[in-house]
Amino acid sequence: MGARLRSWWQQIKQHRVAILVGTVVLVVAIALIIIEVWFYGTGFNGYTQVSTIHTISGPTAGTVTRTELYQPGKTLWDWMQLLFIPVVLAVAGFWFNHRERKAAELRSGNERKAAELRAKTESDIAEDNQREEALKEYIDKISELLLHEKLRESKPVDEVRTIARVLTLTVVRRCDAERKGSVLLFLHEAGLIDTLKGIIDLDGAFLWEANLSSATLSFANLSKANLSGANLSKAFVWEANLHFANLSGANLSKAFLNGADLSAANLSGANLKGASLSGANLLSDLPDAELSGARLDGARLDGADLDGAEVTEEQLKKAKTLKGATMPDGSIHP
Repeated sequence: MGARLRSWWQQIKQHRVAILVGTVVLVVAIALIIIEVWFYGTGFNGYTQVSTIHTISGPTAGTVTRTELYQPGKTLWDWMQLLFIPVVLAVAGFWFNHRERKAAELRSGNERKAAELRAKTESDIAEDNQREEALKEYIDKISELLLHEKLRESKPVDEVRTIARVLTLTVVRRCDAERKGSVLLFLHEAGLIDTLKGIIDLDGAFLWEANLSSATLSFANLSKANLSGANLSKAFVWEANLHFANLSGANLSKAFLNGADLSAANLSGANLKGASLSGANLLSDLPDAELSGARLDGARLDGADLDGAEVTEEQLKKAKTLKGATMPDGSIHP
């Protein structure tokens, strides 16, 4: 009952202008009807209006002329004509009010959406600026460690390496796909993630969805890094260490992975279409190399070590070449 009353009251509030106009029109109509009845009776029946004229001068002085004029009764149509204009005004007022309310609601909705869009745009810009600032600050700090703390000449037990690793793991969590790629390229160019002398360990680094398309990461140590969903299409990753790396769902199409160590790497759902894996090591020393769902269409697997890898015959049939590859059963493909 309370809900109905509230709903009723809300409807009254929404249409208060129309109700007010309708009330005024109704009052005016009733007043006009009362005036009509007061002066002319109910009007439903006709009547005779009698008038007399007394002549007081002239040849006909002293004569009395009596005139009778019949007034027909008011019909229903007459009453409808009387009420027609007020009703039209009431309807017009209601329609105008309804239209204005809808227009106001539309304007309010558009303004709200525009405000939300502005807020989101401003938020995105602010977030992007923060990420850019974090990347610049990271590069400055690593450069400081290289120039003044001799990071390149440091030993595995030195504290400067720990600081560099912590800074790296922290910044990649804050970066977007493009900036994650920038961090890796910076480290590679600075010689900090080489396979021979890996200074910064990327074990567990949160590099998922990093954009490394066409990047050069030859001899890079990416062991145990989380590169799931990363874009490595057409990337040059020769002789890279991807041992135990998470490459699930990664785009490796047309990537150059010649001689790369992919042992125990997670390649489930990865796109290896047209990739070159000549001489790559997919040997699994613990769990099998995970290739379930990976696309090998046109991949070059000549010389690749697939011993122990979980790969189907259907996948192998789609490979461009298997010459000299070590098959999952240990045999050498002719």
